[in-house]
Amino acid sequence: MSSPTLKTRIAIVGGGMGGLALAVALSKLEAEDHLDINVYESASKLTEVGAGINFWPRGWEIMRNMGLEESLLSKLSSAEIKPCVEELRLPLSLKKGNQQKGTPILNFNSSGMYGGTFPFHRADVQAVLLDHLSPSIPCHLSHRLAKFDETGEGVVLTFTNGSTATCDLLIGADGIHSFVRKSLLAESLGISDEEAGKRARPLWTGVYAYRHIIDADALRRDYPDHPALKKMMIYCGKNKMLTAYPIRQGKLINLAPMVFHPESAGTYLNDHGVHEITTDDVASFYDNWEDEVRALVKFVTHPSKWAIQYVDPMDSYISSSGRVLLLGDSAHATPPYFANGAGLSIESAYLLAAVIDKAVKTTNGTVDVSKISKVYNTIRQPYCNAAAANSRALGSQYQFNIPGFEQYGDEEDVPKEKMSELSKLMSQGWEWTGTSVMPDLERALAML
Repeated sequence: MSSPTLKTRIAIVGGGMGGLALAVALSKLEAEDHLDINVYESASKLTEVGAGINFWPRGWEIMRNMGLEESLLSKLSSAEIKPCVEELRLPLSLKKGNQQKGTPILNFNSSGMYGGTFPFHRADVQAVLLDHLSPSIPCHLSHRLAKFDETGEGVVLTFTNGSTATCDLLIGADGIHSFVRKSLLAESLGISDEEAGKRARPLWTGVYAYRHIIDADALRRDYPDHPALKKMMIYCGKNKMLTAYPIRQGKLINLAPMVFHPESAGTYLNDHGVHEITTDDVASFYDNWEDEVRALVKFVTHPSKWAIQYVDPMDSYISSSGRVLLLGDSAHATPPYFANGAGLSIESAYLLAAVIDKAVKTTNGTVDVSKISKVYNTIRQPYCNAAAANSRALGSQYQFNIPGFEQYGDEEDVPKEKMSELSKLMSQGWEWTGTSVMPDLERALAML
């Protein structure tokens, strides 16, 4: 707790998308007179893992409210900006691709239901966030959290480099391999740190994603009207799928072929699951798929191989004291099937920043950080857990691993009525894209 004459000390552990978004959101609220904010990042420099990130209308509304729209739009081509700004209808299409002639499953462009996406390279989004970060918020690099202890003076952080810091509110935005998550599990379950470390480990979905960036001009020469040159495409098939969409002003195509190994689902890996270079012959996995897919995978030569992982849902994102909370992947890391993992983190960051801002500016006396945490947890824990479950369900649908599809193997035709059922399921899984976080924000602020 802080005294009335002192600033409330906020420690953000993790300088990824969620941690930076929180720091920027707090910057924009001009609460420096009330807050002392520090970001601690374990790496020696800030880098973003992965290539593509998509903002749906729900997330774009937040970026606009934070004053980041103009900076982000400068990273897009004019062809990308118009449908986003004027219509929010940059389309997304899903096809059954595991056959010689692909068949449509769902086309958001014609449905008019969900809006569309803003496609970015993750490094571009990170650069914009850093540009908008207040100079009064330092980012301490090479600071890996080793332990934290709750004392009468606050939460004392100890880092592996020997340095220490004290805060009133610790925000663990330290990703899927979160140290803070492990510590909260130990507390909530009453188990040892060793046992908590085992339970905190991410689970493997059984899916390998072969991430690769290809030159759009090269694809255009081979296949001038390929739909992935203009919009996000998801090609579905038994135990396999592929996503592709343009980034970097349409100059590059972000590509992610995915292959599911059912026998490995729900197991643990012995490493972090990322192999920067693999010699796996990705094109051979799609030999009998439609031309659009084979035109893409022919360019995949030495991709990075990622084991797609997730974490078990947590009953609470906060400690019993309310002085420690989880944000982003540390709380709800999920497979990328709904293209909004980073968006979830940014939503949580934006809402949490607003709650913190109101609490510190309207409280006469000591700021009750536990109230901030409880409000945040009440609003975000059920929503984010449900979103993570929805993403996993979409992955099963994309790979035809749902009831009623057991008998359909790779390259087999699926009856029209079954495909219609699948289309309806997928539509339901994407309904969130047309919603807004603002009603939840209003509800959160009313709880203070």
